[in-house]
Amino acid sequence: MTSTTPDRTTLFAFILVILLGGANSVAIRFSNLELAPFWGACIRFVVAGGIYWLLFWGNKMKLPNRKVTAILFINGFLTLGGSFALLYWALTTAPISLATVVISMAPLFTLLLAILHRLEKFRWQTMLGGVIAVFGIGLAVNAQPTVEGLLPAIVALIAGALISAEGNVIFKMFSADSDPIVLNAVTMSAGALFLGLASLIAGEVWSLPTQPQVWTALVYLILGGSLAMFYMFVYVIKRWTASAASYAILFFPLVATVLAAWLANETVTPLFLAGGGIVIAGVWVGAFWST
Repeated sequence: MTSTTPDRTTLFAFILVILLGGANSVAIRFSNLELAPFWGACIRFVVAGGIYWLLFWGNKMKLPNRKVTAILFINGFLTLGGSFALLYWALTTAPISLATVVISMAPLFTLLLAILHRLEKFRWQTMLGGVIAVFGIGLAVNAQPTVEGLLPAIVALIAGALISAEGNVIFKMFSADSDPIVLNAVTMSAGALFLGLASLIAGEVWSLPTQPQVWTALVYLILGGSLAMFYMFVYVIKRWTASAASYAILFFPLVATVLAAWLANETVTPLFLAGGGIVIAGVWVGAFWST
């Protein structure tokens, strides 16, 4: 049941989405060290989707009606497949912290799309929170190393955020009667198909990792960044508003930057920390503040 105020279980799942999702960009960067971007993403969702199908059959679940199943498959093919293709490709060049800051635009896109779909009503505090968050994102971007030559990656990240936001709204519209296991089995398989086709068209080499850190990143992306994180996100979006659930993405830069500084030797500056604090303030206003 959708609510504008989350219960404790939903809030706990929301926090897990933040932690797991924030680590994804770092793991993708390590995956890209050895695996071609579309191929690496395809492996991730083939395995994760396969595990979800095993859970589906093991629990003797049923698919939704044909119309809903078809919509979920198309949604997974276009939005999950498309957004992750753009994300993986962008992270071959863009710094991790910059990438997650740009991706943080997704909640604003989700809000606008949810209103256009008449799924949510316009709320001034949500828009105010978004404006505050955008200001914080701007500061965080200015704290990054030069973005010269990174325009294609930034455009890809913005496009991916927009595509992902539309996917979230479609999830919200058609997930009310479906278990997260069913939803993820269908959409991840569809996304894997998109990514496999993209890899073939791009002429990527299909190989398995040889480096331990790449294997570690891939295993994390399958188990933590896909199975656990996607399950929790679907759980949250079924019980909270689409725009509020998507605000978890605004926390990703904070988690990713700490991990990037620790594992990938990226620089954390006071300006970025200030921008991150403002982003958190925007999240509180937009997703938690009740009037």
